[in-house]
Amino acid sequence: MSWIAVELYKHGMVKLGDFKLSSGLFSPFYIDMRKLYSYPDLAKRIVQELVSRVPLSDVDVLAGVESAGIPLAAYISCITNKPMAYVRKEKKNHGVGLAVEGLVTGRRVAVVDDVVTTGSSIAKAVQHLVEAGAMPVKAVVIVDRGQGAKKLLRQYGVELHALVTARWLFRELHSEGLITREEYARIVEYLEKFGEE
Repeated sequence: MSWIAVELYKHGMVKLGDFKLSSGLFSPFYIDMRKLYSYPDLAKRIVQELVSRVPLSDVDVLAGVESAGIPLAAYISCITNKPMAYVRKEKKNHGVGLAVEGLVTGRRVAVVDDVVTTGSSIAKAVQHLVEAGAMPVKAVVIVDRGQGAKKLLRQYGVELHALVTARWLFRELHSEGLITREEYARIVEYLEKFGEE
């Protein structure tokens, strides 16, 4: 599976530096999965790998989190033939004022996003889905940064499933010679300090 780490890095989806995350945390790396859909062959390979590793038989609907989770949910939907919905960050302030678009009432839902850090965005989506009458049972992501999401989502009765973790990703990049020992050490130190694994 090291091909995943290599391809994400080569296509500029893994960046090293100093970044402020949507969670408010600062990080020595940034994972920008939004670029994935500019490479449809790679996107398909990664989603097929995700689908082969994450059990979805207990799920009726896939719900993509606005915005990065929507194209991922669409890819998974096309491969699995499961219905798809999406969850807005906030309810619309016009029309019928929905936070959830799609048929989710009374259905078991997998919440889909690209990357998870603390889990707060997915937790908010879970709350919107519950308000819409859905039963969120799991969350599915490509990358888990390992910074509290599993613990937070368990409080909502949602199990987190990730294709890869940040620890694994950077270990692979280091072993492939794509990042230096110093860069790897800085990331490991950060994940030790702010991670949950």
